Amino acid sequence: MTQEPFLREGLKVEEARKEVLKEIKNVLDNFTIPFESIPLEDSLEKISSTDIFVKQNIPGFRASIMDGYAVSHSARPQKGQYWKVVGDSSAGKPYTKNLSEGEAIAISTGSLVPDECSWVIPLEQIKTEMIKDSSFEKIHLIDDLTNSTWIRPVNDQLSEGDIVLAKGQKITPSIIGLLASCGISYISVFKSFKIGLLISGDELIKPGIDKSTGLIWESNSFLIKNIIKNLGYDINEILIQADDKFKLKNSLIELAKNNQIVISIGGISVGRKDYIKNIINEIGEIKFWKLFLKPGRPFAFGFIGQDIPFFGLPGNPVSAVVICLQILWPVFQVFSGVKNIETPLRFKIRINSDLKRRKGRPELIRSKLKVDQQGELYADIPPAQSSSQISSLIDSDLLIEIPPDKDLLKKGTYLWAQLFRKTIL
Repeated sequence: MTQEPFLREGLKVEEARKEVLKEIKNVLDNFTIPFESIPLEDSLEKISSTDIFVKQNIPGFRASIMDGYAVSHSARPQKGQYWKVVGDSSAGKPYTKNLSEGEAIAISTGSLVPDECSWVIPLEQIKTEMIKDSSFEKIHLIDDLTNSTWIRPVNDQLSEGDIVLAKGQKITPSIIGLLASCGISYISVFKSFKIGLLISGDELIKPGIDKSTGLIWESNSFLIKNIIKNLGYDINEILIQADDKFKLKNSLIELAKNNQIVISIGGISVGRKDYIKNIINEIGEIKFWKLFLKPGRPFAFGFIGQDIPFFGLPGNPVSAVVICLQILWPVFQVFSGVKNIETPLRFKIRINSDLKRRKGRPELIRSKLKVDQQGELYADIPPAQSSSQISSLIDSDLLIEIPPDKDLLKKGTYLWAQLFRKTIL
């Protein structure tokens, strides 16, 4: 076995994620996630609790792809041929009579094509004139046809029996539109689970209150609550507590009674008033402590009681956010019934400046994805990278992965990056 070049305190983030998910799945093996039926319009970002099948072909009729004329003709139409126009078919108002050989109807895009018609001829390839001593038009084909019939099949979008939404699939705006096009108005989704959050620290006061020297305005609850909201989940309960062991213990017990997941921020390191780890071992069990990662080394995972997952995050805001994205996001997905866990897109990208750091731990650097004048992507790394600086998160959409053995990386170096951007479609 190859020996690692540096002393490694804690688990690698990949190992930690794997261990956490294994423990979470063991808990969920004995637990059925509740579900409910809700209106389709309220289902965005929910998780389907069952497979949904299409009950009929969609759109369910042959439809014209072009504005033009649908012609009743057994063979491929040829240049110079003509047809008598006997009616029209428009959206929502199909032509319902039978057509004979040599007859045609005017037709608009998306309209029903009669069964007798095997071709739609675009307007650009047609010349019209009135039939002498008649109120009918006739059309002439003035150009050779392409290979396309310009007709969509009855199952152009979906066929009867297709799965339109799979169990464990996250519902996006596009999926909502597709379900509506299938006539579905209610769907069954897994119910949201409840998350309890504890913020600890003697130095914390609420924003809006005048502060004296040594105190700070509490911001982690605002930051993490909204990071989690952007991931598609909600914090059910937030408690803010001073560094008092008795009060912290009661707060954790209370959160475990009211929620399915408990998260704490602060008090998880080795300081004199870092009580959280010891409290969890009194009311449950710490499974592991510390990550081989920067930022985010002080991290604890365990259980309160037998089955309430506990995650202890460090008090530095950037560290808490990084762990939330690397560890908690996959956990939330498993808890919500997601079948295929979503992970950030990873790709290699060049950095636009030299990067100097102290080697020893792998590091996730906040960065901005940008495009140069040649259309090439690059990572713009801001100088502020301290784990206490929330400003380093603003406008960031990349986490650049720095290997533990690197201390100087030159401008133009290609590194692996994780892309964090909200799905719009």
